[in-house]
Formats: sequence, C-alpha cells, structure tokens
Amino acid sequence: MTRKELLSKRRERIVQLSTPKVSKAVWATLGPPVVWGNQELMRPISKAALKCQTSNHLLSLSVPKKNFQRDHPEKCCRDYFTYSCGRSSVIWQVQSSAMKANASKRIEELSRPKSVPSGYEEDRLSYVLGCGRSSPIWTVNKSALSSNAPERVNDLARPKSLHQSYKPSREVVWLISDAAKNAKTPPSIESLSRPKERLDLPSRDPEWVIKKSTLSAHTTARVEDLSKPKKLTDRYIPNRDVEWKVSHAALNAKPTERIKGLAVPLLRDDMDHVQFDPLAFKVKTSALKGKIPSRIYDLARPVDRGGN
Repeated sequence: MTRKELLSKRRERIVQLSTPKVSKAVWATLGPPVVWGNQELMRPISKAALKCQTSNHLLSLSVPKKNFQRDHPEKCCRDYFTYSCGRSSVIWQVQSSAMKANASKRIEELSRPKSVPSGYEEDRLSYVLGCGRSSPIWTVNKSALSSNAPERVNDLARPKSLHQSYKPSREVVWLISDAAKNAKTPPSIESLSRPKERLDLPSRDPEWVIKKSTLSAHTTARVEDLSKPKKLTDRYIPNRDVEWKVSHAALNAKPTERIKGLAVPLLRDDMDHVQFDPLAFKVKTSALKGKIPSRIYDLARPVDRGGN
C-alpha cells in the first residue's frame, strides 16, 4: 500500500470514530418532538382512517355533556366577584323581594346574640387599643387609693440593698491623689522595674568573605555520592503524552467476532411500552377450548353446611 492510501484510510477511521452515536431502535418509537400550542397533529392520519365510518357507539361517546344549568339560569351558581382572585365572593346582588320580606320568628331567634349569664362579672375592662386582648390597665378603687399598706407590703416594696463590701466599677478617667504623686518607691519595686540584662553572644554578619582554601578544596567521593539525585528504576515508564501516534498495526487491526458481539448495544424496551400490555386481559384460545378437571370442579362447589 502506498502512503496516500494509508493516509486516506486513517482519515476514514478518524471520521468514523468522530461521528456521534446513532440512536437506538427503541428511541425511534418515541416519535418526533411535539410542539404544544399549535393545531398540528403528532403524526399524519392514514387514508383508511379518513375514509372509515364511525360506529354508533363512538358517535354516542363523542356527544358533549349537556349543561343543565342553561335551562334554569336562576338556579345557577353566582358569578365570581371581579376582584376575588379566582375564589367565590360573598358579594352578590340582593333581590328586591328579599329586601322587602319579613323575617320569621325562628330567624329572629337565631339572629339574637348570645346573652351573658346574670351572675357573670367581667374582671377587667378591655383596653381601647388592646386589639381584642385584655389589658392590665384598669380603674383603681377609691378605697385602695386611700388605704394604708401593712408592714409586710412595705418590706416587700423596698428595693434590694447592696452588700456592705460592694464597690462599683471605677470610672474610665479618675483623679490621682496627692499621696500617690509624692510617694517614693521602695528598692524592691525599683529592682523589679529594671529591664533584664542580657549578655552579648558571639554572632557574625549575614555576609562574609569565603576563604581561598574553601574555594580551591576538592570534595571526597562520599560527598559526591550523597550529592547525586535519586535515580529512577530501570522499569519506570513515564506518563504517556496527551497526543501520540497510532501504530500501523492498530490502524489495520480487525476486531474478532467476540468483540463484535460485545460491541452490539443492548436493545431494551421503553418503560412506557413495558408497563402497557394490551393483551393483559385477553383470554387465550387454548384456555377457551380447555376443559376443567374434575378436581377443580369439586373445589369450585360451595361447601354444603346442611340446612337446619
């Protein structure tokens, strides 16, 4: 084979590998994508379906349900209020006859509010701004205002006293006393206030002159062995590059029958088709022609309990 033929085969192989995977046979059963909101059909109707005649049963099923409210418009549901947000509104037009009608005695009895028992006494008057809740504000009796509290109440009314040794927090800024200003420190405090004396240890500058002997010195064999970097093993294989040349044998290789069999994709039915079985309730012809054995016929008979 010439070089041009080899290059053409390589290009064909690359194009074959770069093509996307073809959809499976099961995916084809789903049909084309459907766009909602238009009057187009999902799939074209066959000519036989267009020419066929419907049965009486289909015609009866296709008749829309009758709206019985049109015969009695006065009994229909009330229209929803304009601003009811989809909920039925309590606001509707009241008939003139209802405005002039007189309520019966039963309706008048039901419309009366529930009366409070005679012995009921309200503990506290509800506050004006209490929002329906009882308020702790109430009127104080004159006798309570002019009464004298006992000693026990006076003791309980006194605030809790502080401890004798209690000292409040010092202010941020305070005045220094004259005694503290004119005081003399003892020798022990002076000795403690002195900084710690540290001895000057021998140190050298970060830069210094290298001796000529060190510049002309030769290292020993041991130091040279230790300075050598660690070598890789003989069997070490480095990582392959991202791009590499495909060998001629790999390009011209042919897969075996076993590999071809493993490369065939598994065709699994869709769950919509698996769960839907149109022949689930169909009785087989062999079951229709079969005969019931005597044992099953005996078991199918009801138990005779014997009449009293």
